[in-house]
Amino acid sequence: MPSADTALFVLSAAIVLLAALAVVFAVVTILLRAANSRRARLWSVLEARWEARVMDVLAGDAAPEQVHRLVGPREQLYFADFLLRFQRRLRGAEREVIAALAAPYLDAVAAQLRLRDPERRARAVQTLSRLGGGRHGDAVVRALDDDSALVAMVAARALVRSADPGRSAEVLKRMHRFRGWSPRYLASLLAGMGPDAAPTLCDFAADAANPAAVRAVAVDALRMLHDLPSADVAAALLGATEDRELLAACLRLLAALGRTEHLHRARARLRDGDAVVRAMATRAVGALGGSADLADLRRALDDPSPWVAIEGANGLGSAGGEDVLRDVAGSTHPRAVLAQQVLRSAA
Repeated sequence: MPSADTALFVLSAAIVLLAALAVVFAVVTILLRAANSRRARLWSVLEARWEARVMDVLAGDAAPEQVHRLVGPREQLYFADFLLRFQRRLRGAEREVIAALAAPYLDAVAAQLRLRDPERRARAVQTLSRLGGGRHGDAVVRALDDDSALVAMVAARALVRSADPGRSAEVLKRMHRFRGWSPRYLASLLAGMGPDAAPTLCDFAADAANPAAVRAVAVDALRMLHDLPSADVAAALLGATEDRELLAACLRLLAALGRTEHLHRARARLRDGDAVVRAMATRAVGALGGSADLADLRRALDDPSPWVAIEGANGLGSAGGEDVLRDVAGSTHPRAVLAQQVLRSAA
């Protein structure tokens, strides 16, 4: 057994060691903070110098070479990042001037795509896409296959913004990689391609070889684009698939953009075994139908799913079924309050 003196010595030594470590950590923290402060001051001075000369170039009072002479070999990546932030403040032709200033440094940025850090690779993709124009488009497309989903998503957003149908097709081919992301976000991303991409989206949605979940996202993107011809594609898909998400997306599109000739496709799904599909079918019938559909819409109020009942009540309001709603509202029906709410909204 160790003596009391030995134990006291060990305890004292441990306390001294911990105190010394605390002092060391404090000193290291102070030194790091001081180094970061010096670095921040250095970059502030450099950015102020660069900004003044860049403004001269934008005004036509200086040549790009005068800016390049201010950038040292070890400052190239930081200068490219500075230009990326600077460009966001500009519009039109001035953005092209900034891209031209960045051109000599983009090869160094592209080399960052080989780094192990996914955040630095993602930043490189963003820089190349915004400052590189079409010159580095192939590198951005290759980034769609990056091991990191973050890098791939940054590349997808960049290619969608390019409004190049060929590049947009590359994004669609890899949409399965992003199935873990919000479908609504993915649909808005695809809608960012613009109306010119609608035929490509229609072809993708109609191709049964593509994953159904991704085809559903494409259909939702077409709805966001208000592409009227896509209603024919959605109507055809209602008779060619049993996937819940794809059916719901097609019915949402028909409710927004469909025509009366599509009504029979929506009616056929009113008694689907899935409540989500029934709800969207009821919405489409309410939007496209008329007096002939009032009985089906009234039946939706008896559906065990509250979502189907809500769509049925709204559909009755849209299809001229106010009398039916008033009958339900004045009864002891479990959905009487819902009918009252729809009537008040209409009033």
